Amino acid sequence: MGTYWSQNALTRCPKGLCLLLLLIAGIFPLASHAQNAGININLTDKPLSAFIQSIEQQTDFKFFYEQQQVDVKQHVTVNVRNASINAALEQALRNTNIAYSISEKRILLTQKQDNAPSQSGKVTLAKGQVTDKNSIPVIGANILVKGSTLGCITDIDGNYSLEVPTGSTLVVSYIGYTTQEVTLKNNKFQQIVLEEDSKMLDDVVVVGYGTVKKRDLTGSVSSVKGDDLNLNGVSSIGHALEGKAAGLYIRQNSAQPGGGLDILVRGAGSVNASNDPLYIVDGFPIAKLDQASGGDAKMDPGTQGILNFLNPNDVESIEVLKDASATSIYGARAANGVVIITTKRGKEGKARVNYSYNYSFQKYTDNYDLLSLQEWMVEKNSTTWESWLWNNNVSPWGNRTLEEAQANPANGVAYSRPYSDNDIAGAGPGTDWLGLITRDGQIQEHNVNLQGGSESTQYMVSFNYYDHQGIVKNSGMTRYTAKANIDQKFLNIFKAGLNLTLTRIDNDNTQLGSGQFENSGIIRSAIQMGPNIQAYDEATGTYPINPLLGQQPNPYSLLNNTDKGRTDRLLGNIFIEAKPIAGLTLRVNAGLDHANVDRKTYQPRSTLNGKNLNGVAYIYNTDNNQYLMEATATYQRTFADIHSINLLAGTSYEKFNYDASELGNNNFITDAFLWNNMDAGTGTKITKSTSTENKMMSYFFRAGYILKNRYLLTATLRADGASVFAKNNKWGYFPSVAAGWTMSEENFMRNIDWLSNLKLRLSWGQTGNADISTNAFASYGAQGSWINSDYKTVSGVMKSRLENPDLKWETTTEWNLGLDFGFLKSRITGSVELYQRVISDLLNYKPLNTYQEVKQVMANIGKTQSRGIEVTLNTRNIVTKDFFWETSLTYTKYKDRWKERTPDWKPNVYEKETDPIRAIYSRRADHIMQIGEEAPTAQPDLRPGQIVIKDLDGYVRDENGNPKVDENGRFMLLGRPDGIIDEADTELIGTLDPGWMASMTNTFKYKGFDLNIMFNGMFDRIMQDPTEMDFGVNGSGIAQSGYNMLRTIKDRWTFDNPSTTRPSSYYITGTNYTAGDFFYQKAWFIRLQNISLGYTLPKSLLAKTKVLSNVRFHASVNNLFVITPYKGLDPETDAYAAAYPNARTFSLGVDVSF
Repeated sequence: MGTYWSQNALTRCPKGLCLLLLLIAGIFPLASHAQNAGININLTDKPLSAFIQSIEQQTDFKFFYEQQQVDVKQHVTVNVRNASINAALEQALRNTNIAYSISEKRILLTQKQDNAPSQSGKVTLAKGQVTDKNSIPVIGANILVKGSTLGCITDIDGNYSLEVPTGSTLVVSYIGYTTQEVTLKNNKFQQIVLEEDSKMLDDVVVVGYGTVKKRDLTGSVSSVKGDDLNLNGVSSIGHALEGKAAGLYIRQNSAQPGGGLDILVRGAGSVNASNDPLYIVDGFPIAKLDQASGGDAKMDPGTQGILNFLNPNDVESIEVLKDASATSIYGARAANGVVIITTKRGKEGKARVNYSYNYSFQKYTDNYDLLSLQEWMVEKNSTTWESWLWNNNVSPWGNRTLEEAQANPANGVAYSRPYSDNDIAGAGPGTDWLGLITRDGQIQEHNVNLQGGSESTQYMVSFNYYDHQGIVKNSGMTRYTAKANIDQKFLNIFKAGLNLTLTRIDNDNTQLGSGQFENSGIIRSAIQMGPNIQAYDEATGTYPINPLLGQQPNPYSLLNNTDKGRTDRLLGNIFIEAKPIAGLTLRVNAGLDHANVDRKTYQPRSTLNGKNLNGVAYIYNTDNNQYLMEATATYQRTFADIHSINLLAGTSYEKFNYDASELGNNNFITDAFLWNNMDAGTGTKITKSTSTENKMMSYFFRAGYILKNRYLLTATLRADGASVFAKNNKWGYFPSVAAGWTMSEENFMRNIDWLSNLKLRLSWGQTGNADISTNAFASYGAQGSWINSDYKTVSGVMKSRLENPDLKWETTTEWNLGLDFGFLKSRITGSVELYQRVISDLLNYKPLNTYQEVKQVMANIGKTQSRGIEVTLNTRNIVTKDFFWETSLTYTKYKDRWKERTPDWKPNVYEKETDPIRAIYSRRADHIMQIGEEAPTAQPDLRPGQIVIKDLDGYVRDENGNPKVDENGRFMLLGRPDGIIDEADTELIGTLDPGWMASMTNTFKYKGFDLNIMFNGMFDRIMQDPTEMDFGVNGSGIAQSGYNMLRTIKDRWTFDNPSTTRPSSYYITGTNYTAGDFFYQKAWFIRLQNISLGYTLPKSLLAKTKVLSNVRFHASVNNLFVITPYKGLDPETDAYAAAYPNARTFSLGVDVSF
C-alpha cells in the first residue's frame, strides 16, 4: 500500500493564548478547493514515488494503491506549474499502465486492464460498509474488482456502492490493515471488518518531538497501543502497563484507592536522586506533585500516583523510550527513561458516540489468619507460663529446677494463670477488629467519548467518572475527568490544535503506617489489638484501649478520623503549525500544567491522639504551576528515491512555581469545628509556608538519514540550562548517536522466504538526572534562641545547608545493541536488546570537618553500572476465518552494581566496592537449637528454641585482641571461623531487585468471543516476611502486651513442640546475635494478573436497530491467584507488616457505540 504523511504533534499554552486558539479552531478553511490549487512539479526521469511524495507535500491528497499492481519505482517525467491535480496526474501517468480515480482527498491508483466481465455478462450492485474491529468506519478503503480496473473508495461512513459483474470477488485494502478478498453475496449489504496488519513495520511510533516509522527506528522504544491495555477497574495507566513492555518494572507501593506505583525503566541506578522516568503527556513533560503530609496530626501522606489525573480510556498509545539514543532529546531529565503518552484525537467522519460502564467489586487477598478469643486466651496462658519459665531460668532455659523457681521466683513474682478453663469455655467470639474496619470494595466507572469531524476540523471530547470505595472503611477515591482535543486546518498551510484535560480527584484517606503506639496505622492496630477488648463501650460512650499498652490506639476509633484530600488539575496546550514549503513544518507550542493539592485532617477526642491533645486539626495546601513554550522546525525530504533526511531543531522554555502552606492546631473546646476554626484551638499552632521558582531553557537538535531504506543513522544533541543548576555548571550538554542496518532489505537476503524482517541497531548517548532540588544553594533556618547582654531573648538564624557551586546533574552514559526480527511472513516478530548503563557524578553527601556546624554537603561522587538484556516475542499461532490465537512474551534481566564508591567511603567489613546497589546483608541462620544440644562456642549463652548463627569468619586481631586494619584502613579477615559472632560473619545474601522478570499474554478470538489471559512474574529474589516476624512467633507480645497473633503462633518452638522450622517466642531475647537470615524466604512468583472474557454482538443484529454500531459485554478478574514459595501475604507488595491490604478485583462491563 502507499503511504501517507501524518502529523500528530501536540502542544501547550498559557491561559492568554487558549482563547485565541479556540477562536481559530472555529474558523473553517478559506482556501479554494485543493483540486484546483496550483501545483508546481519539475521531475525528469524520476521514480513515480517522487511524484507521489511531491503531491502529498503540496496538497492534502493521499495516495492509495496495491504494491503488487502499481510499480512506483518506474520513472516518469512531469513539468507543470500552477496546475490542477488532474493535469499533474494526466501528465505523470500518460506513458504508464496506471489509471487513477479521485474521491474527496484520496487518489486511488490501479493497473490499466480490460474489464473482466462475468460469464453471464450480468451486472450486480455491490453495496456494503468497511469498518475496523471496533466498528469504526474505514474512510478511503480501496474497493477493487479482482482482475479488473473497476473500483471505488469508501465514503465518510465507510460505505461503498459499485456496479460489478455478477460473481465477482472484491479486493478490499487500506493502509495498516490486512488486504481481504470478499465474494459477493446476491444483492446483500455486506459488512466487511478489516484486521490490523501484524507486520506493523509502517506503524508510526511517537518519539521526542515527532514520530517515526517503526521500520526506521534506531533507538530502543517499546510501544503499547491503547486498545491493548486492560482498563477494567484500574485507576491509573501505570496499572494497565504491567507486563506490556520489556524493561519496565512496575510495583504497587500502596494498595489504597489511587495508590502510587514504583515505575522503573531498566532498573534504578541512582542512590539519592529520583529513579522515576520522565512522563510526557501529549508533548508536555509533567511533574510529580508534592504529596500533602499529615503533619503533627500523625496521618500518613497521600500516595497518589503521578498518572492518576489521566483517564486511561483516553489513551491512544504509550511509548517507553529506554536507551540514551531515544531519550537524549529530553536531556537533563531523561536518565531514567521517558514514557510518552499520546491521547486520542478526532477523526474525519460522522460524529460517533462511545459509552462504557464498568462495575467492579473487591475482596482483599491479604488473609491475616488471627487467633480467635478462645485461642488467644489459651495462648495467653501458654506464653505467660513460658515467660515466667524464661525469666526464672528454668531448665532447659537455665540451670534452675521448676521447684526451685516456684520456691524463690525472680523478683518475687509467682506465676499466675491469666485465664481459667471456665473462662476459656465461656468465652464468646471476641472482637473481630479486621471485620470492623474492612468491607468489600467496589468501583464504578462511566466513560463517554465523542469523536468526529470534517476534512478541516476534527474533535474528540470525553468525560470520565471513576469512584473507588476501598476495602478499608473510610478510604476511597472519586475522580472526574473532562478532556477535549481539537484540530483545525485553515488557509491551506496552517493547522492549529487544542488539547485540554480537567481533573478533580477527591480522596478519603485512612490512617496507615507501620509505626508503634499512636503512630500505628489502622491495619496494624487491628492486628495487634487483642480480641478480649471491647470495640466500643456503650455505657461510657468511649473506645477502650489495651490496658497493658496504653498508647496503642483502638482501631475502631480511627474510623472517626476525618481526612479529606482534593486535587484540581488543568493540563492545557495549544499549537499552531505551518507548512510553507514542501517538507518543512514550523510549529509553536504553549502550555500550562496547573495543580492545586489540598488536604484537611481532624482527629477527634474519640481517638487516642485526639484525646491526648483535645482534638488535632491540620490543613495543607500546595499550588503547582508549570509553564511551557516551545518552537520547533522539522524538515523531511527524499532525494533520488534512495536518500531520506529528517531534521529537527527546537527550543523550549519552562518555568516552575511551587507554593505551599500549612496550618495546624490542637486543644479545641469541641470536635464540631473540625479544621474550620483554627484559631479556636489553644494548643501549639502550626503556621508554615514556602515558595520556590525554577526555570529551564533548552535547545535541541536531531538529524536522521536513511540510505536505500536499509542504512539508518540518527544523531541528537540537547543543551539544558536550569536555575537549579549550580553556579559553575549552569548548562548541560547531552549527545547521542545511533545506527541501524535493515539486513533483510539487502539483495542477498531478499530471497529468503521465511525471513520477513531483520534489523541490527547500535546506539550510544548521554542523559542527565536533574533531580538536584536546591541542594546546590545554601539554606538558613531558625536555630533556637539565647539571652543577650540586656537579658533579652534573641532568636538565631544559622546555616542549615552549605552551598556547592560545582554541584551538577547525574550523567548517564549508555550503550545499546538491538536486533529486530520477523519470520514466516511476520507470524513471529520480536526484538532482543543488550545494554550497559553507567551513572556518574552521583549525588551523595560528603562529610565535612566535625568542628563545622553543618556536617555534610551534597557533592557529585561515585558511579554505578547497570547491565541487562530484554527480549520481546510476538507470535500469531493460529489465524483462520473464525479463530485467532496470539501470544506475546517479554523477558527482562538486569543487574545494578557499584562501579566506583565515594573517596571517603568507609565500608563495613562485609561490603565490597562492586556490590549490588540495593544489597541485602545478613548473618546466616543455621538451625534452631534443641533440648540437650550444647550451645555453640560462638554463642555460649544460647538457649533451646533460639536460632544458631553460622560462625563463618573472624577478624585478624592484635596482641590486645583488637581487630587489625590493612593499608586501606579496612579490617582484615581470618578467612575461617573464630568462635565469635560479629560483623565478620555477615554476608551478601541477595538484592532487593528481582533477578529477572517475565510476562506472557495470550489472546484468543472465536467469532464474537474474545479471551485475554495475562501472567507476569518476578524470579530469583528473596525478601523478609515482616508479618511473620511481628505476629507469627512473638509470643512475648501476647504475654506482656496483650497483642493478638497469627494462628501460626501455635506452631512455635516449645518444650512440648520442639520445632525445627519455627523458633521459640524468645528466639533473639538475651542474645546479641539477631535472627540472621532466618526470616528471609524465596519470593519468586507467577501471578495471573488478568483474565478477561468478552462478547461482541453480531453486526447483523445491530443493523436492525439503526442506532447501535457496536455492543460488547465483558467480564474480568484481576489478581486471580499467585504461585509462590513465599509464605507471607504478597511477594510483590509485602513491604511492611500491616500495609493496606491487596485486593482481588472482579469486573463486569459493557461498551456501546452509536
